[in-house]
Amino acid sequence: MTELLKTFDGLDITKYANIVSQKLKINQDIYYYDNEHKSYYRGLQVLYQQEDNSDKQEIKTTDILVVESEWEGNKIQHAFAIANKQAQTGLKFCPHCNSKVFDPKDKNYSRDYEKQTIKCENNEGKIVKQVKLDYIQKPFVPHIMQNKTYQYLLANGRQHEFKPTQYFITYDLETVPKIVNKKFGKSSYQMYDLFLLSVASTIHNKQGIKKIFFSQQNGDDFIVQWSNQLLKEAEQVNEDNQYITEACTIDESIPYSMEVPIVGFNSSRFDISLIISQIQCKNWTISNYIGSSTIAKQVIVHHKKLNLKMKFVDMLTYLQPMELRQAAKDFGDGYDDQKGIFPIEAFNTDNVNEVLSKSEPFTMEDFNSSLKKTKISQQDYQIYLEDAKRFKNRWDYLQYYNEQDTYIMIKPLMTLISLQFKYKIDMFSFISMAACSNAIKYAKAYEDFDINGVYPNFEDNSQKFYLTANYWQSKVKGYLSQDKYKKRDTTNNVQDSDFDYFKQLFKVSNCSICGCKFTISNKPTLDRIDNSKGRSKDNVLPCCLYCNCFCSDKDENIGKLFIQLRKYCMIRCLPTILTDIDVYHLIRKWITGGLSNVMHRVNRSGIDFIKRLYYNKEAKKVTVLTTDHRITHVVGVDFNSLYPSVMSSEPHDFIKYTRSSGSANGKMYMCGSQTGKIMGDTDHSKQTILRIINSKKRFTEDGQLFIAKVKGHIDENYLNDFINFPSILRNFEFTTDQRTIGSYMYRHLKVNKIKTDQKQRKLTNLSSTMGEFMAFSSYYLWFLIDDCHYIIDDVKQIVIEAKLDKNKGQEQFFKIVMNSSYGSDGMNTEKYHKVKMMNRKQTERAIRSNAFMDEQKISEDSYMVQMNPEHCSCKTPLQVAFFVLDNAKYWYLNFIYNFMYKCLDMNHIHFIEGDTDSAYWAISGNPNEDFIQQFNAVIKDRDFYNDNAKYFFPTIKGDVYDEKKILGLSIERQVPSMIALALKNYIIFKNYCDDSKIKLKGVNQKTNKITKDQIVDCINEGKITKCTNMRLGQKNHQMSQYSIEKNGITGIHTKMIVLENQSCCPFMYGLTAKDYSVA
Repeated sequence: MTELLKTFDGLDITKYANIVSQKLKINQDIYYYDNEHKSYYRGLQVLYQQEDNSDKQEIKTTDILVVESEWEGNKIQHAFAIANKQAQTGLKFCPHCNSKVFDPKDKNYSRDYEKQTIKCENNEGKIVKQVKLDYIQKPFVPHIMQNKTYQYLLANGRQHEFKPTQYFITYDLETVPKIVNKKFGKSSYQMYDLFLLSVASTIHNKQGIKKIFFSQQNGDDFIVQWSNQLLKEAEQVNEDNQYITEACTIDESIPYSMEVPIVGFNSSRFDISLIISQIQCKNWTISNYIGSSTIAKQVIVHHKKLNLKMKFVDMLTYLQPMELRQAAKDFGDGYDDQKGIFPIEAFNTDNVNEVLSKSEPFTMEDFNSSLKKTKISQQDYQIYLEDAKRFKNRWDYLQYYNEQDTYIMIKPLMTLISLQFKYKIDMFSFISMAACSNAIKYAKAYEDFDINGVYPNFEDNSQKFYLTANYWQSKVKGYLSQDKYKKRDTTNNVQDSDFDYFKQLFKVSNCSICGCKFTISNKPTLDRIDNSKGRSKDNVLPCCLYCNCFCSDKDENIGKLFIQLRKYCMIRCLPTILTDIDVYHLIRKWITGGLSNVMHRVNRSGIDFIKRLYYNKEAKKVTVLTTDHRITHVVGVDFNSLYPSVMSSEPHDFIKYTRSSGSANGKMYMCGSQTGKIMGDTDHSKQTILRIINSKKRFTEDGQLFIAKVKGHIDENYLNDFINFPSILRNFEFTTDQRTIGSYMYRHLKVNKIKTDQKQRKLTNLSSTMGEFMAFSSYYLWFLIDDCHYIIDDVKQIVIEAKLDKNKGQEQFFKIVMNSSYGSDGMNTEKYHKVKMMNRKQTERAIRSNAFMDEQKISEDSYMVQMNPEHCSCKTPLQVAFFVLDNAKYWYLNFIYNFMYKCLDMNHIHFIEGDTDSAYWAISGNPNEDFIQQFNAVIKDRDFYNDNAKYFFPTIKGDVYDEKKILGLSIERQVPSMIALALKNYIIFKNYCDDSKIKLKGVNQKTNKITKDQIVDCINEGKITKCTNMRLGQKNHQMSQYSIEKNGITGIHTKMIVLENQSCCPFMYGLTAKDYSVA
């Protein structure tokens, strides 16, 4: 051992622990000993990263102890495997999560350990977050609530002075690869490590445009030089963004504290990882980090000496995924030839200076990309040659290329800022396009709001508030605590003995600020008259909790603004945030995205036949029947902006609910705030819920919106009318055993060594709620009852929602074509983690926490620590997202059952596959025509079709508004044949030629040549095709290029029961896979 220590330099445990985990397929818990506190702690957790998520394996965890010693004056560490970590460390670990640690010597050890183990056992070893909601219903107005500047200006009648954050800095990094070529896993490789080569920025300020550039030629500390220069430029940009008085000084009365935007392109995944250690340094500290250890959505950096903050953001967060060249064309000058080209793989760390010092142009072969599997075109190469003539050497061309990437971001960003500002949205005050779109949506809802408008107090139908002794005692304690904290005199504060006095006062009084009466939904409190004194009897007035929250110790005008916003919100029935935890959990559990499913996998024109599912109610069996109707073509339909459409409150002839008086058209109203809740825990309450659901008022403008939790099924006598596309689209939890998914798919999984007998929860088509309670919005449940013969077996809960008013402002409510806006309403904060920057001591403490997830060392005494906190909040109107998603399902199904089934011969049609807003149908049409025949040959009721097709399909050729009409749809594609293996995995093709289009989620088709034969082999022989994705990734902020092998074409479809003839049948309550067969 002595000789080995003399010759062996040792290994970096942080780096090689990951390699060991991948090679040995183990997880590692690495423990250290803290000499100062004389205790052990888990300092590092290394998890084996499975390449293929479809085959989840049970991974063994090995415990490692790292101890430190000295050898010839040098500190070295030794790693030992621990046989019994509890005996070794003297700590007690929770047996369920294996993470939470307790010290048996602690005086509260028994209590804390018992409490933790009981909670952890109930939660199956997982952190189940406790959700904390606001205690009062607040209007959701993000463009006002989340922007203190606009809030102040609006409150003081100066909203015309509001301006966007229009000056910013862009940046871009270039890298040089270091060849690694290390194998990991079965056949994946780490090809390169990437190191910084250069950095450029373009500064957009009042004076105009300025470019800066630094590279390795400026020295090894060129990033530090860049950050120092960035500071100087950011000071000027910050000054230019400020509000200025007539005396040309900064207007200190206006609250403006926006960080200077530093904008990259695709920087959240790439650039930030390369420079994060440089921006967490001597002069700078990261004060806020939003994202994960691998994706930095937003990083705010604070200068330690100057009062200056910079915000690193990614331009792509404000766009749909696209290349920089396309963004420059779409949002800039309309040109796509301004972005340069550079052969980033033509050199490496061994020869970078030699290659870039040359004066001759790069060759065409130098531009070949192994990452993108692309080659430069002759035209692009000629453009490069012309550009290269202007530069002395390749270093100079690199500078041009690097700077140009930052320069062409300027105009697109200016365009985006301008587009958002039309709705009083300051783009950089929001984190993403979804957040901006959501703010615009609500800005449209409040566009008629006038702070000086006369808005009557809203009608509150909840029960009158009566003060109870417990409530009063709680308030008294709270008042005393608040006043002591603020160091006010509490000598004469209200006491428990004042209960009778204040009970009578609250009974006969209204809020002293807004005038609203006190109810269960609008509880009272006491507002101080003189804010410098405590809450004595002679220094308080009754007020509601809302007014106390927004008016106490606040600017008088700001208080008025929030009171007016609340009144406007309530009388217009606009959404408020949730305050009821039961309602929150009801909505959160049953909020489901769009359906993605496959029902018939093989559909070849002239070869295959239309198939129909048949349910025999006597035998309780499902049979797939093959008709005599041969497939002629496939038609795909696509709904126009489905989510914005169902949010629009646009009238439509095929909506029969919530119709205005005298109108033949109904509307899908969007829900507002919660106005009530009924629990179905008694026969009387169940009957009340059923009366609300089945009320005939649903066909009138008085129809009540709700979310109901019910158990039910489609009437067995009518099941065959719906079995070919079951109309209950809900999550269902099942086990991937042979009894459930059937022998065909089970065998396919087994043969290909994919793990079986696992629990899965997936969104699929069902004919019942599978014996459990499920939640539905009013429109969806009405449709199931009225059009699908849905029988409610039991009810558990109903949440009453206000319906948006029909005034002039609301006619435009949500009429914005933004598919991303609903996502912000439905944001699931329970799944979010927190990332904090900590020093070594803070990190060691965090590691002992049950909330600890991961840590990465940034610098000598700086760590990025990822935590999964046990608490979270919900600050968005979750009910709006629920209604959007459920109404979208209703509209999808409404088209199928109230249009297609009414006028098309469904014996000549079957559903192939569909996604959130699209559906592909196999048609047995006219064999004498080509495949461009839509539904023409299968129309059974020509009069109905001619009268009603116009409400869905475009009728005016060349009229883009008609083609994209709200609540309409279009023919997306017509093709001869289609094979759909699984969700988002299909090929459309012509039978006897190579003309095809393949969709394969998760596989880069540019680097993998996927063929029709591979898809056919998956069907016929059960073959799984391996694919290789080239990607960039980072670990411990070392960016690398990887070649990852994964399962590409798997043919795995477990959402339904796949039979031998490639038809897929829905799960049905009480049936097993043996009850399904092919005729």
